[in-house]
Amino acid sequence: MKIFFISILILCNTVAFAQTKKFRWGTELCLFESAYDTKKYTEAQLKDTVKLFHLDFFPNTINAAPFKYADIEKLNVATLDKEYEARVKALKRLNIVKAKYWEMLQRKQLKELEQVYQLSRATILGYANPGRLRDITFAAACVQKYVNPLINGGDDLLAVWREVNEKIREGHSIPEHVKKEFEEELNSPEKFQYAQVEVMGFGWWNCANALIDREDKSDENQKEFKKLFKKTRTVECDEP
Repeated sequence: MKIFFISILILCNTVAFAQTKKFRWGTELCLFESAYDTKKYTEAQLKDTVKLFHLDFFPNTINAAPFKYADIEKLNVATLDKEYEARVKALKRLNIVKAKYWEMLQRKQLKELEQVYQLSRATILGYANPGRLRDITFAAACVQKYVNPLINGGDDLLAVWREVNEKIREGHSIPEHVKKEFEEELNSPEKFQYAQVEVMGFGWWNCANALIDREDKSDENQKEFKKLFKKTRTVECDEP
């Protein structure tokens, strides 16, 4: 009888062990090792859920607001459209943990991705036709401030360029250098090209980009993710 009970105990321990597996995952600074119940989640689900809250899994490779006028002609809407479609498919295909929190996060990521795409597309088209910037419906204040000067050109464009450049100086470590460069560009034959690049990038883009519906909840995401495990230990962390 004693042998029988020992056998049962061993069997129970073996089954319990079989239901628990270890999973390694990381953040920007730390690497963790967690134990999870294989009856609740699969390793594939955990991996895809980590990808969901690591935004760099979906990098944006197209800079719609280049720093040089010559780079504007390299922008390609068809390439942007193709990249957006691929990124949406990748995000939707993630086999995430089936829970309200993660499903909601996936929807928010899709919305953010769509707004970034809309802004990028309108901006690329806006170099040749500034009126296309009005396609952006979530940044009315930015449209009001920058679209008409970009359409009108001339003194209107130069005036808003000066405002944008003065704002750049406020946050720059060497404001006098920025001012000197601005004055040189203002007196050059290509002044309207310089004005368009800086107003589109540091004025329009920064203004509209700041209004994209983003929720940076990295700490909350990590806390929710840890709740999926029986226990978690920190393997190592880099200095912040």
